[in-house]
Amino acid sequence: MAAGEVLSGVASFFGLGYLLYTAVQMVRSGRGLDTYRTFWLVEFNWIGFLILFGLIPVALLGGLLLRFQERREWRSLEKKYGGRERNV
Repeated sequence: MAAGEVLSGVASFFGLGYLLYTAVQMVRSGRGLDTYRTFWLVEFNWIGFLILFGLIPVALLGGLLLRFQERREWRSLEKKYGGRERNV
């Protein structure tokens, strides 16, 4: 089971790398606005694909910042009002 998960993870990583390489080559050759259909038959273009993968790290960073802020606020409230004890 673990070997299958590792194999599919590696294959997915290389598949994604190939898609990114293809998108960069299409944009460099001037065909970035050519549309293609995804697996779900949605029309998409190569520039949009690159923008999508450029904004994924920005979204992850924003989520991490929100989580950090919530953790700080939670600790502040626990310090101010006393933390509750957990029964484990």
